[in-house]
Amino acid sequence: MFSTLLPNMEEYDVYDQDNPKLLIRSKINFHLAARDIELIQGHILRARVSWEGGWKLVTLDLDRYIGTSSEGRLVWGAKDFSWSSTKVEMAKDVYGWCPMLYATSMDFRGRALRSALNLAQCIGIENGALLPTCGSR
Repeated sequence: MFSTLLPNMEEYDVYDQDNPKLLIRSKINFHLAARDIELIQGHILRARVSWEGGWKLVTLDLDRYIGTSSEGRLVWGAKDFSWSSTKVEMAKDVYGWCPMLYATSMDFRGRALRSALNLAQCIGIENGALLPTCGSR
């Protein structure tokens, strides 16, 4: 029953034909082929991704793809969330599985609201680089 809830990963992941263990592209769940995932300077995602039999250090500036809504929530497709947010941090979700971005932002009424965004849903890997798959590019 649970397996019917999972996406067909063949639609999302592409592996090297000569080396089936080498992940070339993944549209979602970058964290499954990465290690040492961290947030630096409050908006830059840094990780080591599996690449050519080793680990490559890569970064992605989340300010280019994530912003805040008028309701004070983190959203894909906007920009510069770190400019209008405080207490920005990255941690695993409540199940300890997916990397989540947490921040406190002001809504249009001036109230401070804490929100979260699942980074695994909209960040993939392509050719050894982190790639946003939601919002603007």
